[in-house]
Amino acid sequence: MVRLTFEKEIVERLRKELAVAEKLNNLHLYKIVTCLLLIQEGKHFSTIAKQVNICCRTVYDWLKKFMVRGFSWLLGKHYKGRGRKPRLTDKQKEEIYEVVVAGPEACGYDRGIWNSAMIVIEIEKRFRVTYSPRYVCSVLKRIGLSYQKAKFIPGKTEDEEWQRTRKAWEEQTWPEILAQAEAKGAVIVFGDEVSFAQWGSLGRTWAPKGKQPTIKTSGKRKGLKIFGVIEFVSGKFIYQECEGKFNGKSYIEFLEQVLGQYNCPVILIEDGAPYHRSAEVKQFKAEKEAEDKLFSYRLPSYSPDKNPIEKLWKNTKADATHCKYFPTFDDLRDAVIKAFNKYLQDAMKVLSVMKKLRLQAGVTLCAHRQNSLQDPWHESPGPR
Repeated sequence: MVRLTFEKEIVERLRKELAVAEKLNNLHLYKIVTCLLLIQEGKHFSTIAKQVNICCRTVYDWLKKFMVRGFSWLLGKHYKGRGRKPRLTDKQKEEIYEVVVAGPEACGYDRGIWNSAMIVIEIEKRFRVTYSPRYVCSVLKRIGLSYQKAKFIPGKTEDEEWQRTRKAWEEQTWPEILAQAEAKGAVIVFGDEVSFAQWGSLGRTWAPKGKQPTIKTSGKRKGLKIFGVIEFVSGKFIYQECEGKFNGKSYIEFLEQVLGQYNCPVILIEDGAPYHRSAEVKQFKAEKEAEDKLFSYRLPSYSPDKNPIEKLWKNTKADATHCKYFPTFDDLRDAVIKAFNKYLQDAMKVLSVMKKLRLQAGVTLCAHRQNSLQDPWHESPGPR
């Protein structure tokens, strides 16, 4: 099959026509322009016909008219679409709800996200009821749907072994850690690593309608690498900059710094990063465990939600790097360290990311905490 392609200027004009069709609530014009754009993407005519709910002959006819008459043909269709009066039954609305929840791929689309025009086509295809793309949004809201940003979850959420591992952590390992800390007079710390990119990060913010915020970026791929731990009871925050790569050697240097902050055993909860399990790190941990100084536990795989320091990193990016411009690496470091200093000065900012976990654990670890630290509020050294 020979692929038909349009010039860049024509594609841009077609996209503007698509916006016009949505503004006019003109479903007929919307279908025509959608077909032309899908042809540009190289889709087979039969696939296009099925997706837009028309016959293949119509796709050929529309393409022929556009090739002969151009945009003047489309301009002749710039009238406000009327459409039929909505008449979906309650049962049909329930079916549309299930269709939207299942996702567009389940309906044969290549895209992973719905837009209102796609749902309009799906409603028309299933029930022969025509809504305008704008009005269908209010219909979707009335049946309990909303337009929102998706989030990532581990691909193993339906894996039984993964679920058993997480359940064992919650019901067995975590209670054992609490009991061990109580018996040994130990502190519990959650550890992790993070990298802050010099090119910045993006987040949601308020801005004028129709004007997407733009943020300058240096484009430099250099990142500020940080090791960190937060203490479960007091909210103590310890961090250290890693100048090179995250590896076993740099991780041991950081753990030595952490142990130097306490005169009691330390229980470290960490993820399964490769260098956490390297031979030199295992040897270091074994030596410190024999000295009754360090005991480490590994979180279940693909479970960042079980490590509260992940929330602290997220808060740091929101405060220090989201929608900000860093012309130099030092500008980035200054912004991140400024956020870290707030955590050092106000432990409540750290404790807030462990609020739920602390409530579940109860006040079982407070008896020994005041005597466990050499200096409870001694600020950890900044990045080296």
